[in-house]
This record gives sequence, C-alpha cells and structure tokens, in this order.
Amino acid sequence: MKKIIIFLLLLVTGSMAAQDIRVVRFERCYTCLQASVNPVHDNAGKACALLRFFVRNNDFMIEPNMGVVKREQLPGEIRLWVPKGTKRLTIRREGMMPLNGYEIPIVIESKVTYDVELSLANHKESSDMEFRFYAGAGYNITAVSGPSVAFGVNFKQHAIELGATLGLNTTDDLYFYDSKSSLKAGYNYKAIRIQLCYGYDIGVADFFSIRPQVGGVYSLFNGTEVVKGSKDYGSANAVALCGGVRLIAALGDNFRLHVTPEYDFCVSKDNTCKWIADYDSTFKGWTEGFNLNVGLTYLF
Repeated sequence: MKKIIIFLLLLVTGSMAAQDIRVVRFERCYTCLQASVNPVHDNAGKACALLRFFVRNNDFMIEPNMGVVKREQLPGEIRLWVPKGTKRLTIRREGMMPLNGYEIPIVIESKVTYDVELSLANHKESSDMEFRFYAGAGYNITAVSGPSVAFGVNFKQHAIELGATLGLNTTDDLYFYDSKSSLKAGYNYKAIRIQLCYGYDIGVADFFSIRPQVGGVYSLFNGTEVVKGSKDYGSANAVALCGGVRLIAALGDNFRLHVTPEYDFCVSKDNTCKWIADYDSTFKGWTEGFNLNVGLTYLF
C-alpha cells in the first residue's frame, strides 16, 4: 500500500511538473512573410518553414524532431527555421521539467511562418511582438483627391487604423445670398478627410491578403474666401460611415503595397454642407460616394 501511495505521489508530482512549459498557441501567421521572401534552405536544398516563439526570456532550448537549420534570437523572440514536415518539438528551460515530444497541431509547410506562444506554469510567456505598429503614405485618386497618411496597429489578424487625406481638388466659386438676393459671401472649398477603421486580414496567398474593413469618417471642408462677407460659410463638415476592402501585396517582411476601394455613407451634415451638396456635384461626391486609395505601409 505504501508503494502504491508513493507511486501516485510521484505520478501527480510529475504531471504537475510537466505543466511547467506549455504551448498555448501554434498558428500560421499571414502578416510575416520572412520565410517566403528570404527563404532559408535545408541540406537537401528545400525551403524551410519559420517558427517564431514569443518569449520574455531567450533562455529556451527548442529541439524540433527534424533539427534546426538556422536559429536567430531577437529581443522577446526566438526564430527557428525548420524543415518542411517537422512534427514534434521538445522545449527545455533550466530549472523546469521539459516539454517532451509536443505534437505540432498543424502541417508545417515550406516558406510559411508560424507563431508559437508559450506558457510557463501560471505565467504566460508572450511579448508585445504580437502587436505590429505601422505607418503609411498614399494617394486618394477619386472623390477627395490628394496625399494621405495612416498610422495603425496589427494584432494577429486584426487591424485598427487612423488615417487622413488632404484634398487638393477644389469646388468652383460658390456664392451665398440672403432672402432678398443680396450677396452675403463667396467661397471655394477643399476637403480634409479623417478616418478611423477596423479591419480583419484574410490570407489568400503567401504574398497577398485582403482586409474587409469598416469605420467612420469625419470630413472638414475649409473655404477660401473669393467674395468678402459673412464668415458663417467659411467651413462645413460631415460625418459618414465607410466600408471597403483593402487589397494587400507584401514587398518583403516589412513593406506592404495596398489598393483600397471604399464607399462613404453620409449620416450627418451641417447646414452649409447640405446647401453646397445640393448645388455642387463635386462637393456632393466628397460627402458620399466612392474613394480609392493607393499606398505603401511599413510595419515596425
């Protein structure tokens, strides 16, 4: 009986210790194209897969069953290039029970990047590298034509982006009259378009993805005075909801080229904006209609 109790205690202790290191996430990454853009080849000349382990400390020994072709350590990240078809991992850390023969839950393919998140006991070993911040510049070539900038963050396949476009095209000279047909003011207008969007990246191929996105748009229309008069018509504004699809092509691990067609659905206009939109077709297209942005982003 005593031997049975000792055996059970050892079994329970071993089971608890075996939980020192766990894999809590193992999935394909569609935003990192390092494995396909700059492939590493094994001894047989075949392109490897890239496993990215996000950790707070780099003192891990990770042993794939087919070996490691190349290892690279970055702050908070361990990168292993492994042969296609790798199926198991053994992960060791000093002072902890190793995780032996972990079965990889998905098929490891050539030229594909995979993200791996580890947990140590009750302490989750992950890093802010799951977040990738980016900045971009582009040009709107439809309704509001002009240069644009954007700043955003990717979390896994989610994206939140704040952008702005400075419109260069202007309306014709527009004149405002009172009820007695007396001229009150004259202006022409340019648009500034500010946009906040949420999107979800869907990988189509290693070099290409699409991002359906929705968001809100605030447009400010600044008037340049052509006839002195009332200042009440010097500016106008509108609020819209927008929806679109961003088409993204990777140019290396950090650069992305995108084309984004989208449509604005106007939900609110001030009185000046309503008046101008009724009489000027160019202006009406700024408040509701299609926009097309072409740009380049850099992921940090």
